Amino acid sequence: MFISLLKRVFNGNRASAQANYVYFEETRNSQQEEAEQAINQLQNELAQTAISMTSPEEQQQKAFYDYLFGDSSVNTSQDELSLFVTEQIEKLLANPKYILEALPVLPTSLSKVLAQLNDEAFDTEVLIVLIEQEPVIAAKVIELANSALYKRGDKDITDLKSAFMQLGTQGLIEGVINGFVSKLTPNSPIYFQQYGQKIWQHSQSTGEIAKALVLQSEIKEEASQAYLLGLICNLGDMIIYQLLMEAFSIVHPDCQPNSFAFKELMYKNSKKLTYHIAKYWHFPEPILKTLALQAKINNTTLLKPLLAQRPIACYIYEANLISELMMQNQNKDQIMVTAVELTFTEQAHQFIQQQAERGDN
Repeated sequence: MFISLLKRVFNGNRASAQANYVYFEETRNSQQEEAEQAINQLQNELAQTAISMTSPEEQQQKAFYDYLFGDSSVNTSQDELSLFVTEQIEKLLANPKYILEALPVLPTSLSKVLAQLNDEAFDTEVLIVLIEQEPVIAAKVIELANSALYKRGDKDITDLKSAFMQLGTQGLIEGVINGFVSKLTPNSPIYFQQYGQKIWQHSQSTGEIAKALVLQSEIKEEASQAYLLGLICNLGDMIIYQLLMEAFSIVHPDCQPNSFAFKELMYKNSKKLTYHIAKYWHFPEPILKTLALQAKINNTTLLKPLLAQRPIACYIYEANLISELMMQNQNKDQIMVTAVELTFTEQAHQFIQQQAERGDN
């Protein structure tokens, strides 16, 4: 996806060569400045409490990266090649317009879904025709219709019209979103073989949990939007990982990268990059505001004012955290304790309790 871009960054040379350190040190464009101002403005509306650099929330996020990549010691961060690559990607992330321009074009079918996300009167027949032009997305819609969540009876669903009859309007929307995001899931090399599978599983889980929380809230009409937000809120992790893997394939394809270096890179940049991607794809303003908040809200004390001002952003944050805990820890009691400590809403606590009860049965 980013090979041409990264060849310009690294000049197509091995690690022994000097990188093009000035390529991305340009004046920050107005779009970038506006995006940062939007994030900072939203943060100023909510930030009533200073956030500790060693907060439990930060520890949890980094523990999840350990789950994705395996444990790594801080002492191993001195691997020169990993640091070299990480430094260059950091510069690239400082001005993400080059990354954005290398991303795939948003499919017409997904643009249609975004435009009609909360409009039950949109023309499903038109949407089905658009989906048929996107084979990967169409396959994901049919796969969802055949899943245990939606399938009724023994007969397999093999076409989009039958899938729609099975899924309904909201299910069709979820299938389209699911199909597009799945195309961005990275293929992992052997030394991080399970990363792509795990991050995709996490994205799906976050979307499903977010939808469940919202359906139990006073904003249940935003359930489809919650599913979309949950599914895409970790896009930055996917893209940064892809950048790093492709960079290593150029700089030194036989070298195993040091996971510590890019855990830190993801922690610092993932949520902001997700926001920039959504803005570049012209997602609706409510979605952009919610993603902007995900880039800043990293402390449980902020969830109370967040719930009052933008409840869906609160539910997305909690869904993401619950999904992380459920994936990385098989101890149900520990999941409950940590999840209750790091979430705020009644809906999140009820969901956690329900999951614990299922685990006991």
